[in-house]
Amino acid sequence: FIRIADMKTVFSGIQPSGLVHLGNLLGAINNWVKLSEKNSKNYFCIVDLHSLTGLPNKDDLNKSISDTLKVLIASGINLDNSVIYIQSKLQEHAYLSWILSNFCQVGELQRMTQFKEKSSSFGTHSGLLTYPILMASDILIHKANEVPVGDDQTQHLELTRNIAERFNSNYGEIFPIPEKSIGKSGARLMSLRHPENKMSKSSDDINGTIYFNDSKESILKKFKSSVTDSENTIKYDPELKPGISNLIEIYAAITDKEIKDSEKEFQNLQYGEFKIAVAETVVDYLEPIKKKYEELTTNDIKDIVEKNLKLAHESAAETIMEVEEALGIN
Repeated sequence: FIRIADMKTVFSGIQPSGLVHLGNLLGAINNWVKLSEKNSKNYFCIVDLHSLTGLPNKDDLNKSISDTLKVLIASGINLDNSVIYIQSKLQEHAYLSWILSNFCQVGELQRMTQFKEKSSSFGTHSGLLTYPILMASDILIHKANEVPVGDDQTQHLELTRNIAERFNSNYGEIFPIPEKSIGKSGARLMSLRHPENKMSKSSDDINGTIYFNDSKESILKKFKSSVTDSENTIKYDPELKPGISNLIEIYAAITDKEIKDSEKEFQNLQYGEFKIAVAETVVDYLEPIKKKYEELTTNDIKDIVEKNLKLAHESAAETIMEVEEALGIN
């Protein structure tokens, strides 16, 4: 697993904030599995340092990191060309973040939409403000060419590109300018109970969220009680029919079908039949992930973590060596 000039490098991260749910799997992880089957080098990172901006409970965070790691391994990501590791175990992330902070303006950080939104919940501590610089470091530490991000992170990727360009203009062509992944983006799943909101890990939306380890009975029950509308017409219209549209999105994401084809497939069903059909598709999708998750032993995980972290460190150390030499601090 070495850098080859004509092979693209992909980076993506996931925050360990609670139990992994269907939204995480279909929004990001499922896409990572597909990326890992292509001719690329992939770094998939559990970005636990980013989670600290929410001031999480120590034990909760520790368990979330462990569970997320196991789910990633169990999901089917091809480890022949992919590295899965924990951000805080690779201190080069934070080191490069400090260096890159000198190539970013405070005003740029204050204009970030997520900073404005999260400040109302967590206050305006500097971690929330500088979060995008650490994200830039995550991407640039492995010289990523491509980053699969959702629309909510596009602004941060643009800032990363700006930071890389500024560094390069001052110190030479060290960093590639990363592009947003042009492949099919992951589904943005909404709550089954509150389809106007994203599927959430929070306990107040427990009946609207499908967790990766839910039983078949629990999944069927949650889908049966999902909010729809009174029309009894299966049609994709996120604005007027958010509940039904969300179920179509879930089915399309799992089966890798187009929205219009999924809509057509169920057009003659009643809502109750449609809900059960989608629920059973979800059960079939989650079953092998749950099975692999339960089969993973402590030694399996330890071996994978150690090997992957070594590979991630080799890549990061190479970048840092180039950066330090360019800056004159080697």
